[in-house]
Amino acid sequence: MKSKGLSLVEITISMAILILVMLPSFLAFSSGNQGLQLTESEFRAHNAAIELIEQTISLPFDMIKPGYYEESDIIDGANFADTPAIYRLSFSSEYKPRMLIEDITKDNKVVLKKITVTINYPVAKLSEQRKDFSVKVIINNDNI
Repeated sequence: MKSKGLSLVEITISMAILILVMLPSFLAFSSGNQGLQLTESEFRAHNAAIELIEQTISLPFDMIKPGYYEESDIIDGANFADTPAIYRLSFSSEYKPRMLIEDITKDNKVVLKKITVTINYPVAKLSEQRKDFSVKVIINNDNI
């Protein structure tokens, strides 16, 4: 007489086949989630860099002092480079800004300024791994 049910061996083999078929799908979802976290971190770093550049280039040309500015020089609510300008930064403290401002001269006159902003940021939430994101801009001296 034939049994109408499934044996334990048949169920075990079926489960093993199902796991082998589904495993690549689960791994794809997992790596896709990591990619989204990386993209979010890069997006936030990009926004932080743009925010810092916009506030710097909104200053009069002569107030943009050349030099290298570390994280300790770029503080929310603090004056920038001994000027009356005050930075209003909305990005998180886990994003570490640095800025290099260089004068470009012609005939002993400063005609351009090159501003490079670098944001050091975590690759993903709660990650120890960090990356740098840089943006460069050149502004013209309209006073000449």
